[in-house]
Amino acid sequence: MIQLEHITVKFEDRTILDDVSFAVGDGETKVLLGPSGAGKSSLLKVILGLWRPESGSVRIDGIDITHLSEREQLPIRRRMSMVFQGNALFDSLTVAENVGFFLQEHSDMTPAQVAERVEDCLDFVNLPDTGPLLPEELSGGMKKRVAIARAIAFRPEIILYDEPTTGLDPLNAKTITELIIRLKQRRKVTSIIVTHILRDAFAVGDTLAVVHD
Repeated sequence: MIQLEHITVKFEDRTILDDVSFAVGDGETKVLLGPSGAGKSSLLKVILGLWRPESGSVRIDGIDITHLSEREQLPIRRRMSMVFQGNALFDSLTVAENVGFFLQEHSDMTPAQVAERVEDCLDFVNLPDTGPLLPEELSGGMKKRVAIARAIAFRPEIILYDEPTTGLDPLNAKTITELIIRLKQRRKVTSIIVTHILRDAFAVGDTLAVVHD
């Protein structure tokens, strides 16, 4: 489903990624391991089409997205979701509004359909009845689960996770890894997970790739 070939990314005189290649099969969970600053998160931006590589190609289901325009990339991006390291929740919106935000903005669903989908997603991450709460009323682990609920609201085929358990205590980290596994088992999503935590990598990954220097 996802294939990177000889990806190189440079900013001015600094090389961020140097000749990186790997592939992720349908329904596979690929973990990208490596120290901070190695370029793991940069790879996610390349896969999303937010960064254009200096050289190399990114293929999603055989389609080379490297040189597509923003408009041409939209149908492919709609098949992907991202769970950000900092969760990226809107502080002024309720949990339900956060989860349903992109559905309201970028789908033809009615408000009732959005509300039903939001409820389903919050149930999936074990956060029923939290819809009226604001992000400031949630723990760190709960915020991460809301971020995952928002990521699955579009029913994506591909989910990218950037350090999903960083900053969480062991109990909450275990909850998040179990959610990632459940998403693979029940929804057959293809996942790429960036982490530097070996325990989490071995818990969720089908295959591992190490990004170094």
